[in-house]
Amino acid sequence: MSSESPPYDRELPFWEHVRELGVRLRRALIVFAIVFIILWLPMPDYHSHNVTQAIIGFFTMEYYPIIAYVFKHYILNLVYSSASSVKCASSYVVITNGTTTQPIGIISTTVLGPFVFSVELSIVIALLVTIPVLIYEVYQYVKPALYPHELRAVRRYIWVATALFYIGAFIGYYFVFPAFLRISLFWSCLFGFVHLLTTSGFLDTFIATLFFAGFLFETPVIIALLTQTGLITPDALSRNRPYIYFGVLFVIAIINPDPTLVSTLLWFIMFIALFEAGYVWSKSIYKKMPKT
Repeated sequence: MSSESPPYDRELPFWEHVRELGVRLRRALIVFAIVFIILWLPMPDYHSHNVTQAIIGFFTMEYYPIIAYVFKHYILNLVYSSASSVKCASSYVVITNGTTTQPIGIISTTVLGPFVFSVELSIVIALLVTIPVLIYEVYQYVKPALYPHELRAVRRYIWVATALFYIGAFIGYYFVFPAFLRISLFWSCLFGFVHLLTTSGFLDTFIATLFFAGFLFETPVIIALLTQTGLITPDALSRNRPYIYFGVLFVIAIINPDPTLVSTLLWFIMFIALFEAGYVWSKSIYKKMPKT
């Protein structure tokens, strides 16, 4: 260990550390609460200037909240566009009195199902927005206890890991989840099934897909960190590649948000690409490490 002390280190009582951590976590919680509340505000109407009606509607629960707009335009439209791309499902589109019936639908099976759905979706969106703030506050909390070389390592990896998480979540939202819907709808219409999803089932799969993809994209960073700390080497990764692949395939089959053969293979192919990227990164790090 380096004899150089952390540049910002200071001796504090245990409860002072707890208090500081509480203050920093409270800041992240405030940001989370602000985003959550904003999602429940009335959607701005640029064609009307009746502010009074919007305020009254907010308290009487007869208004159009932002979270409903986000769901309809950014999630539900994605579902319908995915369904319309399945040729087999096009025969299920029925136009009656000018109204188009989609080949896929979401239903609520409980009285408060739509309300619970809105709350849970708002929580997820607020959490996704708050993650960078939470990471920054935790970073500022641990920064005084880090040595200069540790601080450089944290700075190098933490923002890469954050960016990769959001890239993974975006791919899960824009590519993987629609692929699941198309596969499921294709087999449903082949057998003539009515493809209806419950609010809870739809949201659980949607959330799990986003976060599963986000965490899966952390694979290169995890490999890089393990290499940096000396726990693994590129040679060990290369020699144990078949065992790693088999173990990860087994884990994906268990915790896969959509536990089907096709989706498991889709996640596994994605992991292979990420693992190979991490392997290349590992070799680059290992070449720069001092050899003992």
